[in-house]
Amino acid sequence: MTARSRRSFWFGQAARYLLLVGAIACLCGFGFLWRVHNGAMQTYGDDTTKNSQQRIGLLDQQLRKLLASPGLPAVSPISLPLPTASSAEGWSGSFASEGPLDMIGLSQGDADNQETDPEEGSSAGDTDCHDTHPNADSPDMLHVVFASDANQAEGVQASVASVVSSTASPDELTIHIIVQAQSLNDFKMRFGIRPECQATVSVTGVLIKVHAVDGRLIEKSVAKVSSNLRKERGAIDTPENFARFYMHLILERAVVIYLDADTIVQADLAELRKQLLASGKTIGFVSRESEVKMDKFLKKPKGCSAQLGASWKKLIALQAFNVGVFAVNLQRWKEQHVAERVEELVTQHNRCGGQLWVGGSQPPLLLAFLNLKQGEEKDYIVFPAEWNYGDLGWRKGISASKLQSKKVLHWNGNRKPWKTEGLYKEMWLPHRQRFDSLLKPYSASDTGGSTQRPDVKDKPPPKKKSKGPTSTTTLSPEEIAARKACPSVLLLDEWSEGSQCTIGKTYGCASEGMYVGAGCSGLFSVSGKATVCGVGRSKCEPGALPKVADCGLMVLTSYFTTKKDWQRGKYAKPSFSKIQKLYQTAITNGLAVSVLYDSLPQDFIDAYASHRFRFVQVNLTEFDKRYGVNDVRYFFFHRLLNQNSDWKSVFIVDAFDVRSGMNPCSGIQPGKIFVGGEQDRLKKHPWMKARFQKMGGKYNQWYTSKVTDKMKILNCGITGGQRDVMLKFLSRMVQVLQDPALAIRQKTKTST
Repeated sequence: MTARSRRSFWFGQAARYLLLVGAIACLCGFGFLWRVHNGAMQTYGDDTTKNSQQRIGLLDQQLRKLLASPGLPAVSPISLPLPTASSAEGWSGSFASEGPLDMIGLSQGDADNQETDPEEGSSAGDTDCHDTHPNADSPDMLHVVFASDANQAEGVQASVASVVSSTASPDELTIHIIVQAQSLNDFKMRFGIRPECQATVSVTGVLIKVHAVDGRLIEKSVAKVSSNLRKERGAIDTPENFARFYMHLILERAVVIYLDADTIVQADLAELRKQLLASGKTIGFVSRESEVKMDKFLKKPKGCSAQLGASWKKLIALQAFNVGVFAVNLQRWKEQHVAERVEELVTQHNRCGGQLWVGGSQPPLLLAFLNLKQGEEKDYIVFPAEWNYGDLGWRKGISASKLQSKKVLHWNGNRKPWKTEGLYKEMWLPHRQRFDSLLKPYSASDTGGSTQRPDVKDKPPPKKKSKGPTSTTTLSPEEIAARKACPSVLLLDEWSEGSQCTIGKTYGCASEGMYVGAGCSGLFSVSGKATVCGVGRSKCEPGALPKVADCGLMVLTSYFTTKKDWQRGKYAKPSFSKIQKLYQTAITNGLAVSVLYDSLPQDFIDAYASHRFRFVQVNLTEFDKRYGVNDVRYFFFHRLLNQNSDWKSVFIVDAFDVRSGMNPCSGIQPGKIFVGGEQDRLKKHPWMKARFQKMGGKYNQWYTSKVTDKMKILNCGITGGQRDVMLKFLSRMVQVLQDPALAIRQKTKTST
């Protein structure tokens, strides 16, 4: 190899590495909005031989399980090309002292990496819409569905904001809005969705998708409603009110929560999804605070026979639920032909001149599950009344404290809160205002950034006295006695399917620790030590953990509670539930984890810390307060890696939305960096475009002039490799974050 070719080759490697660092710096160091951990792993390194592609495929197979996403394709959907030996000379670059992205890019005509700019004559239709949730394959994805007409759009906006504010995992939330075709453009405009797209992603990481339905499809299920009833209850016979019967045509296998537009959510709806899945039933209704019987809705029309499975006497005595809030397993809905049953009931009702029941879509939905033939089992469960506290559209005199204690508020009735004469506006209006600030999608502005910022005062929430790990389950007298007899063993987190762990029955004290049986497994405190029992062992001494497959790998993550997340406008609260998935899967797979934290309750640390899951306290005030939670962590990661020479490999992961599907030791290769992949293109991506514009200077110049159409976004929710690679990577990350050429630093320098 000649000196010239060696220099060119070296520049090629430097360019590729710096391109990666620069892109990830924008994603990670500047708070990347997406939390995507279901794409195939990407690898970058110095191997320019033909075998590199084969090794990438092998690694992809070995490491994609880190994302715990079994539905991933065998071939990565995202693959930035690695230059071969023949193309290495097509790259040029250098490590400039004043910034790591100077002179980076492709020189003349790397034909494999350059495509025609869409604005310069490429094929039409490539709009880079965000119509699929970036975390779509998550098994915990929560789907919430609204069906609305234009008159209720204000209500949907407020309800959507309340759902997002109440969920523990906004990056595992998809909101669907079903409208008629004539309302489609209006709803897209209201939710910041481009006309050619069907969805957008909000600043909180929530996918909001609008679906247009054919009114002719719904006609078969639209029940006749009298003019007097319409005047009393509002437009309950609009086609959108009956669109809920056809959600299975949009989301075939999802478990969804359906909400009326006139609701405000004050608790995490994922609880309803969890309970319905555990029940194995098709639907979950919410009971009423004051019981209402079906005789309030059903009428026995004269001169018209209705063919119902159950007796009339039995039906009118059954409980009538309000269906403004319900959970439904759409796969079972489809398999049980519920839509067809509803259509048949509506046909009978309309054939009887609308005299079979009083109401619109509610009675036929209830009858589809209550109208059982002899010997049929009920196919529904009932949630507590607090999940649908209704009548707020007509009932007066309800105290604010009572309203605040409910989990879902429902303004059924004519006096909707967005109307002039609406009731309890003080409970509704803050959510409608929050939509404008917190929910404004990033694609709604020309620059790709949210046009408004969250209206949250920049001070941390007041500290609450922590009570440590507690159980909210009511114990039986037997369990109370068993706990008293075995005070040294406490269940912290159950990992078994269902509720298999019962003190005194399936777990308890043993001579040298504890025992488990009958399928019980989980995380316990045994004599004050975090202990995993039931995972390969039925008897466990204090501090026992699954065997580690040690290759000198350390998983690094962070949990900061005193610095506000600028994207979501809120502080993270101390809660084990936020790191539960990472904790369970990492410990089970024999991984060692170090969690950087600033301020967590001491009893939290005492309960969950072990020699394999460490908590390392850091002082965020050591660095510029302008660094976000995703920025400042890299300084500490860099310091820790330098201090711990026994760490042979490191993976950096997000704490709240990453889980481990395997121990990656066998797949880590020399000279490779592994990073999560995205399906969105980097070029012209509105959020990424805005981030590079804010970085300014050479960074924005690189983005506008060197990014090709084939380049996909990289995600720093998972980044890792061997020690030398990660030291180099973290050094470059810190260099980018401290670069005086960044536009924000130039601006500060000018202003002073």
